[in-house]
Amino acid sequence: MTKFARAAALGLFVILASTLGQHASQAAEQRFALVIGNDEYKAAKLATSANDAGLVADALQSAGFTVTGARNLDQATLRESFREFLGQVSAAGPDAVALVYLAGIGLQFNGENYFVPVDADIQRDVDVPLQAIRISDFTQPLASLPGRVKIIILDAARQNPFAGGNQPLAGGLALVEPVPSMAIAFNAAPGTVAPDEQGPYGAYATSLTEMIAAGGLGLDDLFARLRLRVSDLTQGAEIPWYASQIDGPFFMTELAAGAPPPPNVVPIAEVRAKRIRDFANLDDAYAAALDRDSIDGYEQFLAVYPSSPYSARIAGMLAVRREAIIWRRCVTADTPPAYWSYLRRYPNGPHVWDARRRLAILAAAYDPPPDFAYYDFGVPPPPPDELGYVDQPIIIFAGPRYAPPPRPPLFFLPLRPHAFATLPPPPPPRERFFLPIPAGPAVPTFVRPPRSVEFRGPPPGAPGAGLDGRQQRVSLPNAVMHPPPTGQPPGAGFHPAPGGPTTLKPLPVPPRAGPGGTLPPPSPNGVGPTAVKPGPPPPPSPNGVGPTAVKPGPLPPPSPNGVGPIAVKPGPLPPPSPNGVGPTAVKPGPPPPPPTGVGPTAVKPGPLPPPSGQPQPGMVKPLPPPPRTTIAPTPAPTPVHPAMPPPPPALHPQPPAPVTVHPAAPPPPAPPAPVTVHPALPPPPPPPPPQNQQRPAAGPAAGPPPCPPGKRQTPQGCK
Repeated sequence: MTKFARAAALGLFVILASTLGQHASQAAEQRFALVIGNDEYKAAKLATSANDAGLVADALQSAGFTVTGARNLDQATLRESFREFLGQVSAAGPDAVALVYLAGIGLQFNGENYFVPVDADIQRDVDVPLQAIRISDFTQPLASLPGRVKIIILDAARQNPFAGGNQPLAGGLALVEPVPSMAIAFNAAPGTVAPDEQGPYGAYATSLTEMIAAGGLGLDDLFARLRLRVSDLTQGAEIPWYASQIDGPFFMTELAAGAPPPPNVVPIAEVRAKRIRDFANLDDAYAAALDRDSIDGYEQFLAVYPSSPYSARIAGMLAVRREAIIWRRCVTADTPPAYWSYLRRYPNGPHVWDARRRLAILAAAYDPPPDFAYYDFGVPPPPPDELGYVDQPIIIFAGPRYAPPPRPPLFFLPLRPHAFATLPPPPPPRERFFLPIPAGPAVPTFVRPPRSVEFRGPPPGAPGAGLDGRQQRVSLPNAVMHPPPTGQPPGAGFHPAPGGPTTLKPLPVPPRAGPGGTLPPPSPNGVGPTAVKPGPPPPPSPNGVGPTAVKPGPLPPPSPNGVGPIAVKPGPLPPPSPNGVGPTAVKPGPPPPPPTGVGPTAVKPGPLPPPSGQPQPGMVKPLPPPPRTTIAPTPAPTPVHPAMPPPPPALHPQPPAPVTVHPAAPPPPAPPAPVTVHPALPPPPPPPPPQNQQRPAAGPAAGPPPCPPGKRQTPQGCK
């Protein structure tokens, strides 16, 4: 029985061990990080953002993260990089850890935070949602993915270099509430901005790297120490912010065997359990209030030390935090009474223009009715002296109003390692978009990722293999590695809506008249006539412009094909037709000498001869000339030579006689037989010349004198 029990226990142990081993292999933690550093903005050049991103990317690799990073991304590439990162985390399964670090310029607008791409052109407040990336558009789908740890770090609370118009933006970043399984950190407290730094690195990035390299710090302790370090480095001008809803402990790194022991002697949990009044001195109480970074902690400090050298900064932190909480709850309610209540509490606050914009969208008046229901924000109204801290365009805890803070005690913050105090600038990146990675790792070798982390970096031998077999290569997003084709303009795939402007250019218009003086037919797209070869004359047009006998009358409007009217009586000259083929300004002069015949010539229909300067015999019969008059209602016609272009008119200095245009009713189509034009009716005006020639003005045609009866016209004269 004993042997049976031993065998059963051994079998149960083997099954349990295999099950635990399988569960442990399945629970291997994969870590992914997206690191972006933008510094080459159109409106400003930042000194440290790209270097900060490279430094943080190197530290995250030491913590077991597979890092994708780039610098100076435009809006389209930034959005695609976010989408790619979400797909990478989603494919890793429920045990994936996601971290996003964004260094650059951040803005808040109507309660939302935005990260600004390098191609943004923000001229006024309403340009922010169009030109920048809304952070919630990325954090919301990230929060919906399985996994217990998602970390968003915005190193972007800086002075706004963009024009705000007459409705300025609130400074810094807006307070947000993280969703479960997510932690959010800002480089400066909500509503405040960080001071300008000259580099090579910023205080926030170096402090974050230092805390990762410390080893063994939980996430809450890491960011609490980071707040104290940044405040110490910037003399209290920059105080970071952090909020988390991550259940359970999470460690970026741990200390390997043989590592030096941590410098803290007093457990930090016991220190944080003490009341502010129980600390031994003012300096320790100030560090405790800053470590907790809460309204309760700041109020406790002011209750104990109302007039200390550090009370102004604590009062400013309390005022800014109270206003940020009230504005956050106001945006969450998004009702006119909530915005009216905010304006009552902060009539000159940083979010006044945001409140007015929302009231306009809600179609509510700026001034509330006298009996409106005051909104309860759950936070006491600010004392009058707090308004002086928030009623200013830029809130920064620097200047003569604030005394330098004390050095944090060692049980809150150990001394800074010498390596981080003298970080050399990184070498310039090899190519565009690459992050400037430090020459040597900032994290010491005895600091390593937790044992549960499964690192999936580049394969061994890939470019970028670093010291001790560690991979030191940050991969670029695919959106950067495969950019759009060179030369493709932004918005090349845009199609305007019906009725909108078109990007098509009109087709070039060829010459409007052929060599024989005939107009080619209009092109199918209606832009202008097309080039045609000489051929038979076109059939008579339906509007009566063809070579048929017509009665004089008012000139009709130009026909759609641009040929124009014919019969003209003295009167005002009509405007030219839209395509330039209609009548032009005419300077009438004395009529030319009459031809030998009695009127216009009879033209026999036939194929149009090729262009030539010689007249074609047999095509024209001279007719007796009409009696010559000095004043005629219409100029006398000249011989028509179908094979020759019309001769240039003779210009005379006499003042032009008025021309009256009367339309004529369209006649029936003409038969194919020759048509005789009566002397009293003028022939159709000659068509204009090709575009490469100067178009003569209409008027009496000047040509060689007609030959007497029995002779014909030759180049040498009448024979």
